[in-house]
Order: sequence, then structure tokens, then C-alpha cells
Amino acid sequence: MSKPYVLDRQSSVLRAQIAERAARLIAEDLLHDFALAKKKAAKQLGISEGRMMPSNQEIETALANYRAVYYPEHSNHLNSLRQKALKVMRILAHFHPYLTGSVLSGVAGSNSDINLILFLDDPKSAEIFLLNQQIDYDILPPANGRQLADYPSLTFWFDDSQVSLHVRPRDAERQKEERMRLEELEVFLSASS
Repeated sequence: MSKPYVLDRQSSVLRAQIAERAARLIAEDLLHDFALAKKKAAKQLGISEGRMMPSNQEIETALANYRAVYYPEHSNHLNSLRQKALKVMRILAHFHPYLTGSVLSGVAGSNSDINLILFLDDPKSAEIFLLNQQIDYDILPPANGRQLADYPSLTFWFDDSQVSLHVRPRDAERQKEERMRLEELEVFLSASS
């Protein structure tokens, strides 16, 4: 009768060990891919991949705990990135941008970029806007082949931080994903200061 409990407890301990090791790899080795960090962590610990793998949420929690201990200045850096995101979002306000990614979730590291999403009917309007504002940008290569041909991802620098601007079709706005509008970010930052 106690065997399932023992196995469940062992599974929980192994998941926590993998999450902690993956968090360290992300923080120290500047890995951005959680799946890769989990695989490397499991391999380093001699654990075969499978159901023992922690969720991304478990990795984020372990990463926050790791940074709280070893990088206490992380919260200042994260706040700085969020303030920069707010400024860029104000510049892009008429496009109704969303903040997403590691700056929003709180796991952004020293080399993380600020990820913004624009949902537009005319994907070229973002590029035209950047050109009119004399903002030098580059077009990012498609990530994993998922990028729609007509909807580019653009990148530019703002106040020594890289900004990745992902343009998507307007009807994709209905898809659920973690993101925050300009007004929500303003409230969030004013509440946390």
C-alpha cells in the first residue's frame, strides 16, 4: 500500500532535482531553451528522460529561487528591463503591443531580450513605422519554421537592450498565451514600486 506513495515521493524529489539543476544551467550557462536545460540537467544527474521531467513552471520557480540566493541584484535588472519594455510599448502604443516572454514571466537574465507582440491586419505597417521613426531594425529568421511568411519578427536595440517585435495576424490574438498590455504593465509596475 505504501509503494505508490514512495514512488510518487521519489518522482517528486527527482523532478525537483532536475528543476534545480536546469535552473542553474539557465542562470549560469545562459541557456534560453527550457527543454534543452531539462535534458542536460537530467543527463548530468543520470536520470533518463520521461515522466520525471519537471514542468516549465517548476523550472521558473527553481530559477527564481536560485537567483534570489545567488543573484540578489536580479530583481533590479528585471525591473530595468520591464521599464524599458514600458517605454518601447509607449512608442508603439497605437499598435496595442503586448509584453510576453522572459521579461514578463520574471526569468529574464542578463542577456535576455524584450519580447513584444503586435497583432496586425497589415504586417508591413510595423516596419513602415520603425522606418519613419528612424529605428534601425533587422528581420529575425523564422523560429522552428513556425513563422508566417507575411508576418515578420523584427529586432532592434533600445537603451542597450535588444527588443524582439513579433508581428502576428490579428485573428491570432484570440489564442491564449501569457502576455500583458501596456496599461496592465503600467499598473503592475506602479504596484511593485
